[in-house]
Amino acid sequence: MQNKQIEKKLKEFKKVVKHFIKKSLQSAEDIHALRIKCRELFSLLSKDDTLAKSVKKVISLSNEIRDIDVFFSDYLTSLPKKQRKKVQEEIAAKAKDDGREKEIKKLRIYLKNLEIPKSTEQKKEEETSQNLLTMRLPKLDKKKLHKYRIYIKKRLYREKNSSVKDEKKIKKLTEVKDILGAINDNYNGLERLKSYGVKESLYEKIKKFTQKENEKLYESVVIISQYTDRNLS
Repeated sequence: MQNKQIEKKLKEFKKVVKHFIKKSLQSAEDIHALRIKCRELFSLLSKDDTLAKSVKKVISLSNEIRDIDVFFSDYLTSLPKKQRKKVQEEIAAKAKDDGREKEIKKLRIYLKNLEIPKSTEQKKEEETSQNLLTMRLPKLDKKKLHKYRIYIKKRLYREKNSSVKDEKKIKKLTEVKDILGAINDNYNGLERLKSYGVKESLYEKIKKFTQKENEKLYESVVIISQYTDRNLS
C-alpha cells in the first residue's frame, strides 16, 4: 500500500516541480501548491533517503517566501485599520518584491538542478509506528508550540497515510495544525515588522494586539486539544 502511495506522490511532485520551472511560477498560490506536494511526499520517505533531504531543502527554501507572503497578505491586513495604515506608510519604501524575488530565484535554481529519481525508499517501519511519543499542549510560547505543531503534523500525516483513514481524526488534527500555524505566523509577522524598523511606540501597540490575538487562538487550541488528547491518540 505504502509503495503505491510513494509512487503516486512522487509522480505528483515531479509534475508540480516541472510545471513550476517551465511556467516560471511564483505566486503565493504556486508556492503553496509546491509546499503541499513536498510535505505529502516527505511524510512517506525514510529520513535517510537522499530525496527526503532534497524535498526538505525545497521546503526550507520556500519558507522565507511564504513568510513574506503571509506578512503582507494576512498579518498586515489583520491589524487594526489605524495601525495598519501607519505601518504601510512607514514600510512603503521597503517593498516585499526585491527580497521575495531574490528568494524565488534561489528556489528556482535549486529546483532546476534537482535530480528526482524514478523510485525511492519508503519510510522504515519504526518511523511509521503507531507509538509516537505523546506530547501535551505546551504553554503559549513560540518555540514550544512550534515543536508541538511538528508533533501534530506527524500525527496528521500518519492518519492521512494510513490504509484505513479516520476522517474525524484528520479533521481535528488539521484544525489544531492550522490554528498553531496562525499563531506562529503572528509571531513571525511581529518579528518581520520589527526588522523593518517601525517606530517603537507603534511596534509596542501592535505587539500587544498580536499577543491578544494569539491568546484567543491558543484558547481555541486548548479546547480542541482536550478532545484530541482524549479521543484521537
